[in-house]
Amino acid sequence: MSETPNKTATKTRFGRYIGPVVGVSALLLLMMFQGGFFASGQIVPGINLEKPQNIGETLNVAETGRPDYYRAIGTVRSRNEIDIMPRIVARITEIKVRSGDLVKAGDVLAVLDAQDLTAGVAQSQDQLRAANAAVAAADEQVKSARAVLDMAAKDLERNKSLFEKNAISRRDYDQAITAHKQAEAGLQQANQQRSGAAANAAAVSQGIRQAQAGLGYATLNSPIDAVVGERLADPGDLGNPATVMLRLFDPETLLLEVPVRESLVKEVVIESQVEYEVPALGSSYKGTVREIVPAVDPHSRTFLVKVCIENAGGLIPGMFGTIKIPLKTEKKVIIIPESAIIRTGQLESVVEVVNGRLLRRQIRSIDAGNGMREVISGLKAGQIIQGSPRS
Repeated sequence: MSETPNKTATKTRFGRYIGPVVGVSALLLLMMFQGGFFASGQIVPGINLEKPQNIGETLNVAETGRPDYYRAIGTVRSRNEIDIMPRIVARITEIKVRSGDLVKAGDVLAVLDAQDLTAGVAQSQDQLRAANAAVAAADEQVKSARAVLDMAAKDLERNKSLFEKNAISRRDYDQAITAHKQAEAGLQQANQQRSGAAANAAAVSQGIRQAQAGLGYATLNSPIDAVVGERLADPGDLGNPATVMLRLFDPETLLLEVPVRESLVKEVVIESQVEYEVPALGSSYKGTVREIVPAVDPHSRTFLVKVCIENAGGLIPGMFGTIKIPLKTEKKVIIIPESAIIRTGQLESVVEVVNGRLLRRQIRSIDAGNGMREVISGLKAGQIIQGSPRS
């Protein structure tokens, strides 16, 4: 017998709603299970204990004052950061370091192609030998011209004496004068040639020094003990004075640069001690405020604080850290022991004692150090909680 249309429609509507109802019920059961409502020995909110004497040690929740802090995010920098750039244009033939390598002052970092430079030095040395030979030849010419002048001077003196005695004609005496003047001109010319040869030799020598310096520039050395922060070039690249090949930093001179809002300008003091955390390393450090830049960024309304980093093992430039700047004001907080907190997955709760009843309260807390937690929500001063509740 076939079903009536009304019964068929009713079953269809029932089937349409049964799926969502089952899903919601399963989700509620899962949440109750995670919250511990089906676990043996758990404290269910709003249920009285049969034996109130089992409440155990209790704590009175109270507010306490602690120094307030301003947290700001900064970036690790090096006070001594050096860019290694070639001083000449040449092909890079070898780079001997990689990022993270430790180097000493004088260590070879990279080598440039020096074939053209070596050939230039050899050519300059050949030119210097030729220039020195020209100087030597000019010296001989000066020596010869001086000898000619000495002889002409003696002839002129002798002819003058003879002319005064009417022993020679005026013509002979004039010839002696002319010969002496020609000898003087010859010596002057020889000296000029010698000066030109010497100047040429000096210029060639300067060229050799420059060529040798250029040859020295083909080897790039570390100027300090440092760590290779970045390697920005590879063998085969063309190096030039505008290209940074390597970036070095001194790990002993790291600092944290932190932008701090301008309203706290009077809270930060030079030489004050601060704490900061570096999430990448999961470590906390101490530092000293070394510099406060006396200018406020008009866009962010912050001023820059530079903190000298102490015991900076593992830190490298570019990491970020969170700094805690102590303020002059106190903050009222609730501090409870770690043992008073029940953890269920990611949830935190405490057991409150209310008129002999044990009630579970969800809370949120952060670490306060020394086995204590700072409650940031879920508790108020005046409440009473168990000191060591059963989980």
